[in-house]
Amino acid sequence: MDKTKKASKLERPVQSANSPSERQTLTLQQALDLGLQHHTAGDLVKAESIYQQILQTNPNQPEALHLLGVISHQNEEYDTAVNRITKVLFLKPDFPEAHSNLGFSLQKLGKLDEAVDHYQKAVAINPDYAEAHSNLGVALQKLGQLEEAVTSCCKALIINPKFAGAHYNLGNALKELERLNEAVASYQKALSIKPDFAEAHSNLGNVLKELGRLDEAITHYHKALAIKPDYAEGHSNLGNVLGELGRFDEAITCYQKAIDIKPNFVETFNNMGLTFLPLCHDVVTNHQEISFIEEIIDALPTPPEPDILRLQL
Repeated sequence: MDKTKKASKLERPVQSANSPSERQTLTLQQALDLGLQHHTAGDLVKAESIYQQILQTNPNQPEALHLLGVISHQNEEYDTAVNRITKVLFLKPDFPEAHSNLGFSLQKLGKLDEAVDHYQKAVAINPDYAEAHSNLGVALQKLGQLEEAVTSCCKALIINPKFAGAHYNLGNALKELERLNEAVASYQKALSIKPDFAEAHSNLGNVLKELGRLDEAITHYHKALAIKPDYAEGHSNLGNVLGELGRFDEAITCYQKAIDIKPNFVETFNNMGLTFLPLCHDVVTNHQEISFIEEIIDALPTPPEPDILRLQL
């Protein structure tokens, strides 16, 4: 968001401080900057308070209303985010960040076609908007439009070659297309830019496993878990490859960790089923393990890979 061009339009005073003695009069532009400073630092409560003050002065101030919508999204209040950002776009239809963030919230609500529409509007307004191209790629992948997803992610990377999230999302789409070596290259590129990208390590491990490169897969699962020890998907994926290597006790430990972190994690139960059900007579040695494995029976279909999307402040 380029705030420098908006300063002349935002010249009403706003109070900012924690006590009357500390209060100072700010222009709306200064208040927006202060709110954004708290927002980017992760202090959503202070940021929200400042945005609300701005809206008390000017109820139709689009930037403040948009940023309130972003906070709603970050708080997983997706319906509220949609309502707020929809109002922003009524006030300011050519606001690309608002279109992209509205798409993001709609996507979280499962409204993929509407999300695609808003991502497309964002890139129509600003063709150089890398984050919106990447987010569009994720939505298209979820709709099964995999070639189009690859195209969108590639557009993001032409604009910003060092966008780790877009390399990751491209890798996910390529994996679904079974272009596994290209997926490996995309995940590796993401990790060269962002070495602490746990999801990229884990998904790279998944592709390496499919390619039969099991030792390399284990290395990347361990890296993912070193970065993010409470990453249930990483523990589950590590369990898969250990099971494939016949290291069943270690695999059970991984699955147990995944379920301890995320008790209703359907994918772990599916993975356990694939690993152990054909081998139950050889593997199960006590009633505790029998009880644990029997939970597989009610497992649901495996959910999709995690995505990396980006909100815009």
